[in-house]
Amino acid sequence: MSSQAAQQFLLLAKSVRGSAAVDLVNRVLEHPDIFGFDEFLRLESLVKALKTDHLQLLSTLELFAYGTLSDYESNRDRFISLSPLARRKLQLLTLASLAVHARILPYTLLLEQLRIESVRELEDLIIDGIYAQVIRGKLDQLNKLLNVEYAIARDINTVAFDRMEDVLDKWCKNCSALLNVLKYEATKANEQKKKALDEQDKYDKEMLSMMKIIDLQAQGGGGGRRDNNENNNNLSTLQSLSNMLTGNPDSKQGGAKKTGRPTAKRFFRP
Repeated sequence: MSSQAAQQFLLLAKSVRGSAAVDLVNRVLEHPDIFGFDEFLRLESLVKALKTDHLQLLSTLELFAYGTLSDYESNRDRFISLSPLARRKLQLLTLASLAVHARILPYTLLLEQLRIESVRELEDLIIDGIYAQVIRGKLDQLNKLLNVEYAIARDINTVAFDRMEDVLDKWCKNCSALLNVLKYEATKANEQKKKALDEQDKYDKEMLSMMKIIDLQAQGGGGGRRDNNENNNNLSTLQSLSNMLTGNPDSKQGGAKKTGRPTAKRFFRP
C-alpha cells in the first residue's frame, strides 16, 4: 500500500513533463516516507518522458525499486549521482532486502553490503531504519548481530516474477508426484485390507460349519468309539485352524500339543 506522500506524488506525476518530471523523480528518491517505486514505473507518461532525455534517471528509479547499493556501486555509469539523502535511502532499501532473506545479520555482512566503515555509523543507520519502519529488530552489540523481526517488502520486477513462477511450477509438480504416490499406497493398503477381511470371513465360515457338525454329532450320542474318534479329529481340525489364525508355530504339527515326561508320585506311609 502506498503512503500518503506517494499518492500525492503519483497524482502530480500523471501530468508533469520535461524538467518538472526530473524534479519530481528526484524528490521521490529523497523523500523519507516513500519506499515503493513500482507504481511510478507503471505510469506510461512518466516513463515515456524520462526515456526521451533522462534515461539515467529512469534507471535510477528502477534501481530504487528493485536494486541495492551494490548494484549502484558496480555500475555507476548507468545511474545519476546520488545525493546524500538518496544514498542513505538506498542503504535502507538494501538493508530491507538483506533482512528479508535472513533473520540474523552479522555486522560484517552489513558493513560490506551497505558500504559503511564504522560500527557506530551502521548502528545509526539501523536505528533510522527502525524509526522509518523499514525494518524491526534488535541490536546485539555484544555479538555484533542484527536480529530481524520484520522487514518491508521490496517491489518485484518481471525477472523476479519469472523466478517465482518457476519455483511455484516445480512445487506444483512435486505435489502432483507426491499425490500419485499417496494414491498408489492407499490403493495398495485397501487391497491388503480387503484380502485380510476375505480371509477372516472364510475362516469364520469354516469354523461355524465345523462347530455345527460337532454339535450334530454330540446330539446323536451313542456313537461309541467311532464317534469319539470323529470328535477328536474334528477338535484337532479346529485347533489347526485356530493355530493358523493366531500364527502359532505348533500349527505345522497339526495342532499336536507337546507333552512333558510323566512324573511318578511316590507315596509314603505314615
